[in-house]
Amino acid sequence: MRTFPIFVSVDRKPPLVTGGGELAAIKARLLLKRAEIVDVAAGELGSELAELERAGRVVLIAARPGVDQIRGRPLVIAATGDHAEDARVAAIARALGVPVNVPDKPALCSFVMPAIVDRGEVTVAIGTEGTSPVLAQRLRAWLERELHPRLDALARLAGDFRYAVAEKLPAGRARRKFWEGVFDGAASEAALAGEESEARRLVGEAIEEAAKAETVQGRVLLVGAGPGNPELLTLKAVRALKEADVILYDRLAGTGVLEHARREVELIPVGKTKGEHSVPQDKIQALMIERARAGQTVVRLKGGDPLVFGRAGEEIAALGAAGIEVEIISGITAGLAAAASLQIPLTHRDISHSVTFVSGHEAGGDEPSFEHLDLAALGNGESTLLVYMGVSTAGLIARRLLDAGWKPACPVIAVENASRDNERRVATTVAELAAAPERLELKSPAVLIFGEVAGLPAAGLVEDVLSSPELSRAYA
Repeated sequence: MRTFPIFVSVDRKPPLVTGGGELAAIKARLLLKRAEIVDVAAGELGSELAELERAGRVVLIAARPGVDQIRGRPLVIAATGDHAEDARVAAIARALGVPVNVPDKPALCSFVMPAIVDRGEVTVAIGTEGTSPVLAQRLRAWLERELHPRLDALARLAGDFRYAVAEKLPAGRARRKFWEGVFDGAASEAALAGEESEARRLVGEAIEEAAKAETVQGRVLLVGAGPGNPELLTLKAVRALKEADVILYDRLAGTGVLEHARREVELIPVGKTKGEHSVPQDKIQALMIERARAGQTVVRLKGGDPLVFGRAGEEIAALGAAGIEVEIISGITAGLAAAASLQIPLTHRDISHSVTFVSGHEAGGDEPSFEHLDLAALGNGESTLLVYMGVSTAGLIARRLLDAGWKPACPVIAVENASRDNERRVATTVAELAAAPERLELKSPAVLIFGEVAGLPAAGLVEDVLSSPELSRAYA
């Protein structure tokens, strides 16, 4: 049973509980935490429900409610304990589009009852799709310990000043920053301590101070999304995503990463692939500057790490020239994620004393010349070469390495979608790759690791294309 969490208003018409016994009493008592009155359909009431009726909290109606008694209800709980009667009520409710729950009968339900942590104005509902009520209860017990008993006082305080803040402060970063200051500061401490008048005084003063402040210019955060696995995001990156007013994101950032952003955030795809730029780089920079000058917090979300082949240098320079505050939040670059997944080191004191990161193509999408590298020195057997964006040029790169004196049998591992569920690894040699790169059937995004470390035992499944020894001999 797939469910979507919502909070249902019980102000206009009372919810309905069918049954007069202990189970019905438990459900009515729960509903009365929010509803002023609960209607109960029963032939007779047990002691608890009878007491609630005398107190004016429960109204007794006909024992077998029909369409007229169910239509328009915010929700119905069928708790008679009689399967046939509960099924009849559930069928009527579903036909009328009224949410209905039958305890312990998921097939008859259109909603499930969550485990609830009640803090007055603050309610936390915990659901497990009906699969594990005990787990939900354990989570509730943990939250009961963690959430301050007077949390509702803080919520009421915010509600009382909500419209005053909206009148004085513009929507977006300024308003969010104001409320963050309230919830993290002295006003919050006073409210939680029961000092309501002091809390109200502090919030009022904070509103006036914030209203007098000059318009705050926004800022830009260059955030590394890592290789696309949300679990590899840093805590600082998650906080940036939740703070952002607008996110300009790369194709390689991964949709799972964006799940950490606020629901209200504006998402703008600016991804690039080789030879195809959906948004030109100068337009991306202009957009970041425009939004920051409008007072927004802009996250430029990049695959991997912003400072590794991420054009961060161009963006930092453009933002600096425009006087925009910039912050860099590092991410796990794909090469490191690939090595971690394979469980092979990029440096090893016995076989590799250095690692070099290079791009598989140059600016404008041209093939790499590697004129800036001493490929012969890197091919001495004591270095690791890690190539990004080299899928389309893998064969050319391998031939350049052979021409520079690299051993034909030098190991190579290519890793597609490092750290993701669809990760794929392929092992080969420099000679094999030079002769027939298409045999690897590589797809972007992928990194290629050249060097003796690529021949170390790897964790997990690695495809092997070493099936043509004559190719190695051709380069010997």
